[in-house]
Amino acid sequence: MAKDVTIQDVATKVGVSKTTVSRYLNGRFGNMSHETRQNIKEVIEELNYRPNRQAQSLKTKKSHLLGLMVADIENTYSGYWIKAMQEKLAGTDYQLMIMTSNNSEEQELHNIRKLLDQNIDGMMLQPVTMDAEKYRFLYESKLPVVLIDRTLRANFWPTIQSNNFQITKQLAQEIVANGYERIVHVSEPIKDVSPRSERYDAMKLVAHEYQLELLTLEVDGSQELVDQFVQKIDYQAKRTAFFGANGTVLNQIIKALRRNKLSFPEDCGICGYDDLLIGEVLMPTLTAISQRPELIGKRSTEVLLEIINGNITNENIDIPATLHLRESL
Repeated sequence: MAKDVTIQDVATKVGVSKTTVSRYLNGRFGNMSHETRQNIKEVIEELNYRPNRQAQSLKTKKSHLLGLMVADIENTYSGYWIKAMQEKLAGTDYQLMIMTSNNSEEQELHNIRKLLDQNIDGMMLQPVTMDAEKYRFLYESKLPVVLIDRTLRANFWPTIQSNNFQITKQLAQEIVANGYERIVHVSEPIKDVSPRSERYDAMKLVAHEYQLELLTLEVDGSQELVDQFVQKIDYQAKRTAFFGANGTVLNQIIKALRRNKLSFPEDCGICGYDDLLIGEVLMPTLTAISQRPELIGKRSTEVLLEIINGNITNENIDIPATLHLRESL
């Protein structure tokens, strides 16, 4: 019977200590050179080394499992995070356990408890509410947690997200500069979801500053509601620009304008958050804010590993989004 490959076998072949290999497996790279990390990776693959997770867990009291709680796993945006997280963890001994809340507080609570039952070493959480008291039990558990994309009213944990307010304000100022007199802000339900609130606050601030009319429509998946709202607006009275606060509603606005035989930017303008894949090929091309979900996912994973390794931080990190100015305004 072939002898099982051990961590000592890996260390001997690389020419480093067992401690160095162990640090590599646990994502604790510290002052470890890129060359050493690459050599360890190659030897692990060459020898087909597989750590004994049960033995590791008993010895270190670590499961090497990380939880990810996503509010809406069907959202394409979430898929970019997950890919980036898995790529970041590929060179470590950690595995990702992914669960979704479907934007339900009840389901979120249930699934968080299921993750805790798996003795996870840390969690990345996209919260469904800004109410920090809903998560006090998790805070008191002392589990390392990083918030992704959304924040809470209390600073329990670090948050990695887009610079929602600043970049939306920049887009609102472009709407003003293009001579529009009315903004129609279309969003999924705004209350208690921080990115939606921040984007709305930015639009509201600029509309008030420049005395533009601001109409607000909150939708929860209803294309018919968007169609009816678009149809009722008097486009002759004021030059109107639509803002879709995320990719889902932006797509709904485009459909509604087409169904009502309205052209942009001739009859009205349109812009939004989340640069759709069709943004550059749509005719006319679409003015939109492009987030960097892959960087948000990567940085969230890095921060969580840092906390697990003892580098405690409550720093909030804004990942700058990019405004693409095109033809639709």
